[in-house]
Amino acid sequence: MFNLIECSIQDIKNAFSNNELTSYEITKMYLDRIASIDQGDPKYNSILEVNPDALYDARIKDNERLNGKAKGLLHGIPVVLKDNVNTLGKMHTTAGSLALKDNFAPYDAEIVRRLKEEGAIILGKSNLTEFANFMTIGMRNGYSSLGKEVLCPYNLDIDPSGSSAGSAVSVSLNLIPVAIGTETGGSIMSPSMQNGIVGLKPTMGLVSRTGIVPISSTLDTAGPMGKNVYDVALMLSAIRSNDPQDSITNEKKDESKDYTKVLNQKDPKSFRVGLNLDNYDKLTPNRKAAFKNLVDKLKKAGVTIIDEIKVEQSTRIYHVMLYEFKRVFNHYLSTLGIHSKCKTLKDIIIFNRDHDRETLKYGQAILEEVEYKTSGKCNETNYIESLTEREYLTKSLNKVFEENNLDVIYFANYTSLGPHCGFPTMTVPIGRDELKIPIGTYLLAKKYDEQTLLSIGLLIEQLIKGRINPITK
Repeated sequence: MFNLIECSIQDIKNAFSNNELTSYEITKMYLDRIASIDQGDPKYNSILEVNPDALYDARIKDNERLNGKAKGLLHGIPVVLKDNVNTLGKMHTTAGSLALKDNFAPYDAEIVRRLKEEGAIILGKSNLTEFANFMTIGMRNGYSSLGKEVLCPYNLDIDPSGSSAGSAVSVSLNLIPVAIGTETGGSIMSPSMQNGIVGLKPTMGLVSRTGIVPISSTLDTAGPMGKNVYDVALMLSAIRSNDPQDSITNEKKDESKDYTKVLNQKDPKSFRVGLNLDNYDKLTPNRKAAFKNLVDKLKKAGVTIIDEIKVEQSTRIYHVMLYEFKRVFNHYLSTLGIHSKCKTLKDIIIFNRDHDRETLKYGQAILEEVEYKTSGKCNETNYIESLTEREYLTKSLNKVFEENNLDVIYFANYTSLGPHCGFPTMTVPIGRDELKIPIGTYLLAKKYDEQTLLSIGLLIEQLIKGRINPITK
């Protein structure tokens, strides 16, 4: 029998080609594993809902393959979507909120359309920090009123980080080969790092946001999450697009269509990596050791390391979210028509107050601040100043890349520069800390240079082999 544990998309494809596996069989195996592992003891709660048509869709993919009609990069491959991504059909789109429990989206998100076009099977929806962690202050990462708490498989006492907690945990537990997450201020990178997987937040504009429950029109993006760099590269290739409904995607992009074909094309000796050591002294001994070990191995491989790269940090990313949220969220709700009982942010707030025992375990301070203290017109002074800061930081970061001739910057600690300024970021597992929690890199590349980011990520993966399966069964 085909072994799901740590299998890659390429492993699945090879089994298809050798007639050792069908899409129906692999889909059934993942569904069974979700039932036994995710809903077992402990209950990890990473999957919020499975697609009732998944096995039917798998049969179709098998028939297409038998008749020589297989197409796309992901034909017959199951994927999971964070449940703030619209799906047309029998699955709900809820953002983890009881207020949207019965919401059926009337259209597929653009990235779902692209995944289907590439032959993917939508296996289900993953749990998340409610409203992508833009509901209140102090909410546990991975908690939603609808799906309850996602557990970290490496340490049940540690939160799994968020907001794409369910996507990260489902991949880490081998419940699915790959998943889609979303990020506004760290929601792909952070849970990927915490759960020992590869995560990539693309350049703002590479991937469409149409049909994704929004927070910010200038920060939100979707991205791939997987156990290895190749799978993430393949997923990114599948979801990138120019979308007339999302004007930011019509900017100039790199020419690569399939990022897997440009991996390993560069000599490691050609790479230049800058090190940012801000707050390095605050790292635990294990995290310092993992950082140093990677740097030493990169040097040994011939990579040029530029020490102590200085960058200016963002202080205003929250203000961008705060002032953009009302406008984009109310617009999103308006696209749902009769499919949603809640038509505005105010309706969500009122619903939560009326069902406070079920919905307000942590409150809704951010939702109320947005509704009652912002105009929704994005003309507040704080907002304008935040955009000014972002413009300055973007120019400053580009200057750092140019003056040092860098391919990527490797940050010793998390930074909000990537999401705030729209640069692509990536994490790859490189070790475990004192609490047995995975340690991941924080790599940042120039805009639309995902090719280089993925190539360096692959080199790191080959040098460290840092992915550790949290459970063996």
